[in-house]
Amino acid sequence: MAGKTALLVIGTLASAFRDDSFVTCAGKPVLPDVRRPLDCARSAGAFGVHVVEDFHQTKYPPGSPVWSAYQIHPDVAPRGDELVVRQQCYDAFLGNGLHERLTSEGVKTVVVAGIASPWCVDTAVRRAFGFGYRVVLAADAHGCGDGKALSGPVIAQHHNEILGACFAKVSPVEEIAF
Repeated sequence: MAGKTALLVIGTLASAFRDDSFVTCAGKPVLPDVRRPLDCARSAGAFGVHVVEDFHQTKYPPGSPVWSAYQIHPDVAPRGDELVVRQQCYDAFLGNGLHERLTSEGVKTVVVAGIASPWCVDTAVRRAFGFGYRVVLAADAHGCGDGKALSGPVIAQHHNEILGACFAKVSPVEEIAF
């Protein structure tokens, strides 16, 4: 991939993975599959960014049950110089300096993985595209739970198709080069 690549790991809060209800397009639990591109990015020395929901830390101090729920799952916890940003309104780029940080790091390509496909993942892909990044959606490393009308795997696959049509190259993790 041309230029520096960053991996955006979206929404991997501990509270989201209390069970296996978040699944990939293949119907597999998403957390182990999110770890695959993270391991690849780390091995390649790519810039890692963990994007998680914002919450009111003053109202919910460290150690409280709500604070614990908003921590990144230990299986994909940040290491070393990996960046953690808080997102608002399902938007990885809104009001937190992420675009500026990626620009200062020389990032040209953004790989997206995580949860949930119809909200945070979708918005991250579209916003990254709008900022001019080359965007790669890890086809088998994002997912969601079942909706009222569609199953989680169908929703995730639908997002592979609609985001791949205009906003991102959609590739299985094993085909993504960091």
